[in-house]
Amino acid sequence: MNGILSDFVYSINVILPILLLILLGAVLKRFGFVTDAFCSVADKLIFKIALPAMLFLDVATASVSGAPEMSLLVFILVSVTAVFLLSSLIVPIFVKDRAKCGAFVQAICRSNFAILGIPLLNGMFGEAGSLAAAVVIPPVILMFNTYSVIVLSVFAPKEKQLTPVQLCKKVVVNVITNPLIIAVLLGLPFMLLGWKLPLTVSKTAGYLDGLVTPLALISLGASTSAKDIRGNFRLAAIATGIKTVLFPAIACTVGAFIGLRGVSLGILLILFGAPTAVSSYIMAKNMGSDESLAGQILLFTTSVWVFTVFIGIFILKRLCLI
Repeated sequence: MNGILSDFVYSINVILPILLLILLGAVLKRFGFVTDAFCSVADKLIFKIALPAMLFLDVATASVSGAPEMSLLVFILVSVTAVFLLSSLIVPIFVKDRAKCGAFVQAICRSNFAILGIPLLNGMFGEAGSLAAAVVIPPVILMFNTYSVIVLSVFAPKEKQLTPVQLCKKVVVNVITNPLIIAVLLGLPFMLLGWKLPLTVSKTAGYLDGLVTPLALISLGASTSAKDIRGNFRLAAIATGIKTVLFPAIACTVGAFIGLRGVSLGILLILFGAPTAVSSYIMAKNMGSDESLAGQILLFTTSVWVFTVFIGIFILKRLCLI
């Protein structure tokens, strides 16, 4: 009984601070302290300045021995690719509308790991979790962006489809201009060669680091609006079940079967179990996909993921896998 209570408290301590900040954002939005304009500016500040600074600091100040095991990186590469590929082949069998199909596939395959991965893994494993998340985020973001562009182009209306040249150009531009990837690449020489950051640089990056989690979660809570629930309820609900329950369950089961434990298994739970990425809605809108369905899946997954991830953490803890 004490073991169950201990695991329950552990799970609560990981999830509750995240939930409270999200709820704070919703309350602040309800009473007018936070506006849509604030959320838009905050999201840009997070993705282009604060989060890159966090990733740079985490990687630059880490030791090579603290990096995640190669088997995890290989598993993530294979599993994320497989999820996008299989979803692109299976979903069209049941969803005939091409615009809805593209939005559905992207939404179930792409998670908000960049924002939620570090705070959750830090709560679960401390600095080891933060470092592992920082190293995993760049290849994950690269795959999410690349595969999403391909999926949305394949299922887009003819006038919105990209030619092979346009597709390659868009993918390359997304890679070389992504601030998260640039930040990690800048931090790698410091980690690999053991260089020390100048005190001014480390302090400045540290201040921005402290800004990421509270601002991102408050903005996420403020951006979640119940008024967006309209139409396509069945498709959005099915997508939510796949995104927050089925995929993380399969990923963690296979990961545990091949011997992944601790931080590695925690990463798989968050990577596949986190809600749909906010940017998926924007990309769907810009590439002629069903933006309404994309927004509904984003809202649904954001509303339930706290509970499903909590259950996932509790189960993994009870099985002594994390």
